[in-house]
Amino acid sequence: MFKNKFFVIIFIFGIFGIIFYSLSSSESYLETVVKQRATFEQNLMQEKDSPIKNLKDFSGIKYFEADKNFIVDADFKAIASSEKGMILMTDSTQSEMKKAGNVTFSIDGKSFTLSLFDEGDIFLLPFRDLTNGKETYGGGRFININKDKLQANKIEIDFNNAHNFYCAYNENFICPIPPKENFVGVTIRAGEKKYKE
Repeated sequence: MFKNKFFVIIFIFGIFGIIFYSLSSSESYLETVVKQRATFEQNLMQEKDSPIKNLKDFSGIKYFEADKNFIVDADFKAIASSEKGMILMTDSTQSEMKKAGNVTFSIDGKSFTLSLFDEGDIFLLPFRDLTNGKETYGGGRFININKDKLQANKIEIDFNNAHNFYCAYNENFICPIPPKENFVGVTIRAGEKKYKE
């Protein structure tokens, strides 16, 4: 009898331990995201040609609540280092950007392959999804991904780190338009929301 009670107690403590660990790790991630977002806004404000610094009606950047379901592990396929990609800009010009490769991942049960660009110290992932023009900026968003996230042809993409292009705040800026292949045909309620309703 005592033995059975002992195992029940151990089992209960085990369940509470798992719940506590899950909650504490979630809180740790949420805290990290909050700090990252505060740093992003601070850096954006301090830039020499800041798109928000002189805006009279600026009231802060709006975000979806951080959600770990929008962190995906993608397969990375490198391409020739000399290959360039042409990106259409909002002023109808084209800009040449160095392609790093393609990333393939699944989200909401659907598979997508997007172009990833090399921006020196980071990878740039410009993308569009089904929230654009409704809950997020119509022209799409982007994610800066640290290159150390690439491990053995796998790379973590965290859509909670998605941000608006500068022209979302200030139409005096010229911004890239995500290429057609970088359309993610699902609703990604993660990262930065539309600046103005």
